[in-house]
Amino acid sequence: MYIIFPCILLFLLLCALLMLYRRKNIIKKICRMSVHEKLCRLNELIHPFGFEYLLSQDIFTSCFGAWQRDFGYCSTYDSHADLFNMVLDCEPVYFDYEGCTWLLELWKGQYGINIGAEIGIYKTDSLIPKIYRQSAMFHSVPDKDLPFFEMTLYHGTTPLYRVAQRHWWLTGFRMGEYAVPDTLTLKVSILFPSSEMQRAFTQGLKDCGYPSYDIDSCGQQVSFNYSLAHASQPKDSHRIRTAFAQWENRLFLKLYCHVTKPFCFTIDKLLYLYEYLPFVFRRMAHIRHMIHSRRHKSERRHTHVR
Repeated sequence: MYIIFPCILLFLLLCALLMLYRRKNIIKKICRMSVHEKLCRLNELIHPFGFEYLLSQDIFTSCFGAWQRDFGYCSTYDSHADLFNMVLDCEPVYFDYEGCTWLLELWKGQYGINIGAEIGIYKTDSLIPKIYRQSAMFHSVPDKDLPFFEMTLYHGTTPLYRVAQRHWWLTGFRMGEYAVPDTLTLKVSILFPSSEMQRAFTQGLKDCGYPSYDIDSCGQQVSFNYSLAHASQPKDSHRIRTAFAQWENRLFLKLYCHVTKPFCFTIDKLLYLYEYLPFVFRRMAHIRHMIHSRRHKSERRHTHVR
């Protein structure tokens, strides 16, 4: 006993010294890297998960060729988002166009230790009655039918970023920040492939609860602000779960800031996290794999029902 206890203390001391030495070496390694090297390395790490980092705006955004495109959308994703620490306001806008029911949905809120927003467009293979729309499986839209999205996210009155691209799922996530979804506003402008499609979507906005004076439409383009959601929110049905998810998000955010405090910029923080605590970095990616699994199961279940 008298020998074992000092040996344990010595082992713990050696482990602490080794971690300190390793930590200093990682910091030196990152500091020696050029900005270009850091950007290439980070995008190399996150690209398999369908994202890229935009240094100019300090955000993560979805790649056009992201693997998520193969799995479409169903409302189960929104209903269970808080289980993955995503506390969101969602605004599904349904409209009928060219013999199919379309869904253009907007999201904004807290994604783990990120705040962000998304716009996605999906469609079915036929017209879906209104009572079945929330249980329908929607699929990705072909390139020829994709709109040009432009969105600016505000936290209160402060603009955080602006992204614009012809896309099927345009996103922007700012890491290391916290917000309640109600305090975020998304300024949206959409250029559709045709004026007929724009008019069908605009009618969908009105059916969702947007008054005509809040919608600016002309030709193939429509603009509006998404602040307070008009649709019923899944998170309102799980208030305890949502509150717990936000508590966890605040806790994880504090831990993230504490662990990465040697650096000020997101690109440095994440590369440091990957080198120093790779299992934490993998955990961030694991969330996307769980969502992918749930989407895949939902798609199979809807296919079986049909």
